[in-house]
Amino acid sequence: MVRNFTSFLLILTATPIFAQEPLKESLAPCGTLGVSDWLHEYSSRPPVSDRSEDTLWVALQPHLLAKDNGAGRFSAENFLNSFCRLNEDFAASNIHFYVKNNWNLLNETDWYVHATIPQGIEMMLTNNVPDALNAYFVSDPAGNCGYNLPYGGVAMSHSCSGPNDHTWSHEVGHALSLPHPFIGWEGKTYNFNAPTPTWLTYDYTYFHDTLDTPPTPLDTALVELVNGSNCAQAADLICDSKPDYLSYRWDCDAQNMSPGKLKDPTGAEFYSDGSLFMSYALDHCQSRFTPDEIAVMRATLHTEKINWVAPVMLQQPIDEAPIALEPIQDEIIPVTGAFFRWSSVPNATHYLVQASRFTGFSFKQVDMVTTDTFLTAGSLTANTKYYWRIRPFNNWHACAPFSPSATCKTALLSAASEPDTDGWRCYPSLLSDGEPLTLEIPEAWRGEDAKCSVFDAAGRLVWQSHISLSADRIKVDMPSAQWSKGVYRFVLVSEKGAKRCSLVRG
Repeated sequence: MVRNFTSFLLILTATPIFAQEPLKESLAPCGTLGVSDWLHEYSSRPPVSDRSEDTLWVALQPHLLAKDNGAGRFSAENFLNSFCRLNEDFAASNIHFYVKNNWNLLNETDWYVHATIPQGIEMMLTNNVPDALNAYFVSDPAGNCGYNLPYGGVAMSHSCSGPNDHTWSHEVGHALSLPHPFIGWEGKTYNFNAPTPTWLTYDYTYFHDTLDTPPTPLDTALVELVNGSNCAQAADLICDSKPDYLSYRWDCDAQNMSPGKLKDPTGAEFYSDGSLFMSYALDHCQSRFTPDEIAVMRATLHTEKINWVAPVMLQQPIDEAPIALEPIQDEIIPVTGAFFRWSSVPNATHYLVQASRFTGFSFKQVDMVTTDTFLTAGSLTANTKYYWRIRPFNNWHACAPFSPSATCKTALLSAASEPDTDGWRCYPSLLSDGEPLTLEIPEAWRGEDAKCSVFDAAGRLVWQSHISLSADRIKVDMPSAQWSKGVYRFVLVSEKGAKRCSLVRG
């Protein structure tokens, strides 16, 4: 089921979203195996130049999984950060991904944590959107950080999808026909002191090009030589991704190379290149696809995956930041139903709005995506300072930063009444010096002229003014700093009738 993420509102608890999820270090780097038939054919042909260097606009359909009860879903902020990282990693390739449809929010525990690849196959074949690269964000994709099924899509673990992780780029590389540079070494540990074999066997049961391919579980791969003499037939079949036999996480040196030497079947020594996204080097080592890898991916999009490519970019980048309009500068807001508003940003179609008690937004009581330039929050904590911010985005561009934080304060629990049956409300009822009174005006009363009066506990008139009920929310400035401490009565009268609320000058 595809839900519109305009209503994607998360009121988070004090437990971090990743608390129950597997740590990145406990997951295998990648579950993808095999070399596609298309790549075998491509590598056997004489090299040809790309048809053009124009940007290829590639459709991507995200699926954000949660448990049956809706808990644990990848947050909007995390998805935007990951999507931004994906496009940054592919920028040198002139490949840019865009979101085809709104995020598909799925609640299914058996897919959210699936122990086997067949469960992932079921998830993908049940929910895939045609003519797009489908990407599923789950807690645990069969014990891996991620995997790609050639006929299905990409599955990603939350724990491996941070803003500085390159696992999604790695898996999308697989989806665009790139194998591991160490293909055949998966599940094996390289030993410098043992003879290096000339070929390797590996199991790619679930990773054929199509689901109906006869299940031949084993394939062989030649081990690539340092001199490059067999590069077009060995390992990943790509000649400028040099030999690599390391099929486990490894850290690099200052030059992004493996700290230890390796040797090929002839005894020639070398170091593995950790700068490649398709390697298993740690994320901080990785920074690129090779020119030949880029050529393979672009050729895939021109042929096998041409149905993923859009002819033009339909939405432009976002170059401006939104401005918080209200509430700002510690303005008092009600505990329930607080109203937030900000400026429109050119090219933005959606806004992520967050409110937190903490400047670092480590815990968020409002975490909402909307297509409007305003929202009404649910319940907040009484008598608390909040920081809030806005991040604009559209389906093609997700890298715009958050706006600077604005601040507001919730009233005391007794300081803001619930709206009455007509939709009227006034707050705060506990007045501070120079603080205006906010009136929420129901639609039936708007456009009226009204007389506002304030009476003290003895019934004496202490202030009076005339206002126009011209908007759904009006601020009324009153000289409350001149009033003595005590209880007051605010009365508003128009042709529609009268409204009253109690005020306290503390």
